[in-house]
Amino acid sequence: MFASTFREELAKRQGHNVTISTFNYGQSGILAIVEVDYVTLVETPGYGLYDVQNIPIEAIQSAFFPA
Repeated sequence: MFASTFREELAKRQGHNVTISTFNYGQSGILAIVEVDYVTLVETPGYGLYDVQNIPIEAIQSAFFPA
């Protein structure tokens, strides 16, 4: 029940900067894709190469959207 509400809220903020924390992972980037069971985070350290992370929605403990 909570996962579907959380997924809908994340989908509204697609394309924004986000900091996602899980049990053993904490990273900032752009929320690129929100799917049924995972989100895709594009880590952007600056110019050049970037890293893409697929994170299961069930594993996310918190998500922070800086102003």
